[in-house]
Amino acid sequence: MVLLAACTSLGPLSLNLYLPSIPEVQLHFAATVAEVQTTVSLALLAFGLGLVLLGPLTDRYGRRPCLIGGLALFIAGSALAAPAPSLQVLALARVLQSVGCAIAFISARAMVSDVSPREELPRSVAQMTMIMLVVQMVAPLLGNMIMAAGGWRAIQYFGAVLSVSLLVGVSLAQPETLPTAHRSERDRPVTEFLRPTMAVLSRPGFPILLLQAGLLYSAYPAFLSIAPHLMVEAFGRPPTEFAYYFVFLPAGYFAGNAFVLKYGSRFGQDRLVSAGAKFAVFSCLLSILLIAMGVRHPLALFIPAGAMLNIGLGLALPTVSARAVTQSTPHVGSGWGLVGCAQQVMAAVSVQTLGLFSADSPFPVLVLCTGSLLLVVTFEYSRRSARGA
Repeated sequence: MVLLAACTSLGPLSLNLYLPSIPEVQLHFAATVAEVQTTVSLALLAFGLGLVLLGPLTDRYGRRPCLIGGLALFIAGSALAAPAPSLQVLALARVLQSVGCAIAFISARAMVSDVSPREELPRSVAQMTMIMLVVQMVAPLLGNMIMAAGGWRAIQYFGAVLSVSLLVGVSLAQPETLPTAHRSERDRPVTEFLRPTMAVLSRPGFPILLLQAGLLYSAYPAFLSIAPHLMVEAFGRPPTEFAYYFVFLPAGYFAGNAFVLKYGSRFGQDRLVSAGAKFAVFSCLLSILLIAMGVRHPLALFIPAGAMLNIGLGLALPTVSARAVTQSTPHVGSGWGLVGCAQQVMAAVSVQTLGLFSADSPFPVLVLCTGSLLLVVTFEYSRRSARGA
């Protein structure tokens, strides 16, 4: 479980290690904010598309070969990123890393599903999620330490060493979990394996659920991608200080998830989604008010739009995702792939959109997050009204 959780954490870890180094990367290549944002947005897009397009390969060729292949691709991307002579090469390398992370993520998740009894699967997934949250909390601090020792390139070398270690561990200790008899027929066209995905996508109301999941999730990476720039340009702080405030985000999301686990059955899905989205909107508006009043401290951003916003996301996002996956039955794997793809694609759009604005003010990211969350509230109201009618 620890090994597989480490493989699924590789994507979040590589992103959160990289974030504190973004201002240094921008300075090194004399790039604009919009240009350096492509190293984040393209990676998110590649991860999302990889979940949908490459996920069926684990059913066709087995989990272990795909997991090994994903780790190998991440190693190749890291080897290209570390000595990257230009921002374009770095962006390409991060795309390779993200495709490798997508294959590793879905292969490891599938392995957990293969070996966990049905009644134990939610607990297994929860354990993996908890490990991922811990990794996200410590990653920026670790990134600061690595960057202090060797600059932004050292972070890429560290990713290569880590993925090599995981590859060795998988090769030596992780057996195949999908019997040959249960694999998809290899002589069938690859397009046949995407048929369940298209069937799920065409179900009534499913695209709206994907929009809600994508809009909710996009607030998180949008905030993360611009926060290191804001630390420097809006608050006059060193970019490495971002790591100390970052812990508010996963801590808030953890609190929201904990509430759902303990009290979710009492409140019901409709109330959780509505309350979570509205609370997230309130948190953004509170941050806007504080900054408009002249409060120029990172806590005016990271407590309302960091911790509080993520409490709202923790209430609403798992519930919306569960709705979408439940509606995708019996093609649950395709449902998870589509949810993940929607989240990453919309996150990529949000991240790149923020690159068009100056980073000397937090208002653009706060307005973007507020608008996305208000759309979620509007979709939820329309859904409930249509169901009542």
